[in-house]
Amino acid sequence: MRKKQICVFLSLIMFIYAFNCSIRMVSALNLDYYGVESHIDEDKTITNTITLKFSENIQNIEYIVKYRIYDFKIKSGEAKCDADIGDVSVIRCNLSDARNKDLVFSFKTKENVKMFNENYEFSYVHPLEYDVKRFFNIIYLPKTAVLASDISNESFFPYDGKTLTDGRHIMVYWERKDLKKGDNLYFSINYKMPENGASSVFGLILAVLVAFAIIFILGFAYIKTTRPKSIKLVMPLLRDNEKVVVDILKKYKGETNQRVIVRESDFSKAKVSRIISDLKERGIVEVEPMGRTNKVRLKIK
Repeated sequence: MRKKQICVFLSLIMFIYAFNCSIRMVSALNLDYYGVESHIDEDKTITNTITLKFSENIQNIEYIVKYRIYDFKIKSGEAKCDADIGDVSVIRCNLSDARNKDLVFSFKTKENVKMFNENYEFSYVHPLEYDVKRFFNIIYLPKTAVLASDISNESFFPYDGKTLTDGRHIMVYWERKDLKKGDNLYFSINYKMPENGASSVFGLILAVLVAFAIIFILGFAYIKTTRPKSIKLVMPLLRDNEKVVVDILKKYKGETNQRVIVRESDFSKAKVSRIISDLKERGIVEVEPMGRTNKVRLKIK
């Protein structure tokens, strides 16, 4: 009898240990990448596309949306998902049979755009259920919409957002790194729509002018978020001193050591180091230590 009690006790200890280990594994789970892309339509419908890239294989996930959603779709991945829709909606996915653990899905909401006076305000909260190594959020305004303030960063929060345009939409985006589970990320944008008639035409012209200004002033921001494909496309967006460095690399068939760049550019060593560091961060060059100097190589042709 005593032996049986000891066996039961040991089994209980092993169960508690295994249970605690499983809790630690779930709490340690994190995301390599969490991406949110939101498109606002003129009728205030928001289409959200969520991209999740996990750092390890997982079985199940829950994604919480603090709003009522509809038109939920799996866009990429082999997960089996369903959505429990309510004032707070919960998306549950099973990835046990999926070979690729990355997941992309979309849904729509109509609860995130409110009108104040003559302006519209879009606001959204992203709860974090996991630690996140890199977070990227981009919001597309409706066609012809413009930011509410002439000073762009007074129209959105957090103020460190950056703006882009594709010629049809103004976009605002944010990047974050090393976020912790339990944080809530809040984003908002104030924008306005042109009126009908002559005001509409004027608003459209203004939007086009703003778009071209953003392209030339903030073009380098595009390079930071989208890996460049061709050096010919990149050159017009570089600063003059960056063009000098790239031209020297092209002269030496795409690679040379940093001393050569210092000599031929007539820049100081510190200035060349800063330029190369900026180009490296934007994915234009790669740097390889070589003795007391560095070998610098163009990553794009």
